[in-house]
Amino acid sequence: MTIVAIGKTKYDINQLDAFVDYVFSFYGADDALYQMNVTKDDITLATEDYLQAISDLDSDIFTWGDGDSLDRERVRDMLVRNYGYPTDFNGGSLWALDQ
Repeated sequence: MTIVAIGKTKYDINQLDAFVDYVFSFYGADDALYQMNVTKDDITLATEDYLQAISDLDSDIFTWGDGDSLDRERVRDMLVRNYGYPTDFNGGSLWALDQ
C-alpha cells in the first residue's frame, strides 16, 4: 500500500486514485451525469486542496468520508472555486471554509 500525507493525515493513494475516477465519472467523462468537462489532473489537485482544507479546519463536521458522495460534491465545489469551472455547478458544500 502506498501512502501519501496531506496535512496531518495519511491517505492510501489507491483510494485517492479510485476517488478521482469516481469524481471524473460524474463531471468529466463523455457520459458524465453533470458534464463540466473537468480533467483528472484538476480533480486530483482539487482533491488535494480539499484534503488540505480538512486538515487546516480540523473540524468534527467537515471531514473526509472515505470518498463518499459528499466528498465528491465538495471536490466539485473546489473545482468551481479554485479552477474556474462554471459557477452554476457550485452546490455550496464548502460553507465551513467561508466562516
